[in-house]
Amino acid sequence: MTQRTLPWHDSLTDSVYALGAAARECQTAYQAAVIAKKHVDLDRIKLLDGQVDRRHPGYTTEQEPHFAALSRIGTIQLKTQQTLQRLYEETALAYAHGANWAVRQVRSGEQPARVAFAVDTDSACEFGLLPELQLGRYAGEAALERARSAYERCLAAGAEAEDIGRQAYIADHEANAMHAALDVAVGLADAAYAYGVQAERALTFALTTRASA
Repeated sequence: MTQRTLPWHDSLTDSVYALGAAARECQTAYQAAVIAKKHVDLDRIKLLDGQVDRRHPGYTTEQEPHFAALSRIGTIQLKTQQTLQRLYEETALAYAHGANWAVRQVRSGEQPARVAFAVDTDSACEFGLLPELQLGRYAGEAALERARSAYERCLAAGAEAEDIGRQAYIADHEANAMHAALDVAVGLADAAYAYGVQAERALTFALTTRASA
C-alpha cells in the first residue's frame, strides 16, 4: 500500500502536536505519582503497633510490619515520582522549544517537515532561553510573551540555586535565597508546557498568515 506524503505544513503541525501530547502524558503520569505518594504519607496514616521477630543465626530483631511496608512503598513511589518529574520536565522543554523553533522557521520562509533538535554526543538536547517570536498582529502575542517570561524566571531561579549550592560555604541568608529560588525553579516543567501551548497556537497563526500572503 502506498503511503500518502503529507504537505510539509501538516507534518510540521503533527510534529509539534506530538511533542505536546508527549508532555501531557508525562504530566499526567507525574501528577498521578504525586497523588500515589500522598496515600502512604506516614504523617497522615495511623500506624498499627503490632510487631514481629526476625530471627537470624545468633540474634533476633524486632520489626513493625505495617511501618516497614509503608516505608518501602514510600521509597519506591518517591523514586518513581522523581523519575517522572524529570521525564515531564524533559518533554515539556522539548515541546516549548520545538514549537518555538517551528514558528521561527515558518516566519523565516523555511518549509521544515518536522521539528529538528540539535543534540550533543550523548544524544541529549540542551534547552536554554527561548528566542522571542516576532508575529506582527498576532492577538495572542501578550499571552505568549507572559508564558515566555514565566519560563525564563524558572530557568533563572534554577541557575541561581545551582550557583549557591556549589559554594563551599553557604551563609544563612544565602541558604534562604537558594530555597526561595528552588521554590520558583520547581515550576519549570509547568512553565515550559504552558509556553508550548501558546507557541503551538502561534504556529497556527504563522502558517495561516503565510498561506494568506
